[in-house]
Amino acid sequence: MTDTEPAAPTDPTAPTDSTASPASATKEAIRAELEATRAQYRELLNSLSDEDWKQKSGNPSWNVRQLMWHMAWANGYTLNGVDSCRKGKGSNPPNWISDFGNTWITRIGARGATKQSVAEKYEGSHAKALAALETVQDDEWQKGARVFNQDITVESTFRSIPEHFKEHESDIKKGLGRA
Repeated sequence: MTDTEPAAPTDPTAPTDSTASPASATKEAIRAELEATRAQYRELLNSLSDEDWKQKSGNPSWNVRQLMWHMAWANGYTLNGVDSCRKGKGSNPPNWISDFGNTWITRIGARGATKQSVAEKYEGSHAKALAALETVQDDEWQKGARVFNQDITVESTFRSIPEHFKEHESDIKKGLGRA
């Protein structure tokens, strides 16, 4: 093609080197959501006083310290959820066992937790979630499984992180009278 020859017609909807495919757009949107959630977690953590740390939350099972630890811990299991979706099969113990285990793992794990230790735990689990995100192939977003008696997909596994944060941020603020 020269300056006087017309350019060949192109499909305006086809991805090019400068446009993202829908799958990579999903990955980028999820990465942005995870980073925004990380910033919100840090903001909430930094807003908590030593007295707040010991207060009951709006969740009858856990206090503020335990909820902050729980959120930091839970994100570390993102790859497990993705792997279950890839296999089409997950663990499905009875709810009473899952609920009991979740409550007690959190209570025991959060013993002695400090703002510094949960910040470090969150950073580690956040890095694991981002690493898991990088492994997702374009054709995997809607692969799914039933895990802990919930139907999930690869995409919903990642999108559950901001949802989980919002749920427990609300519990914390309610307990502290900030809601």
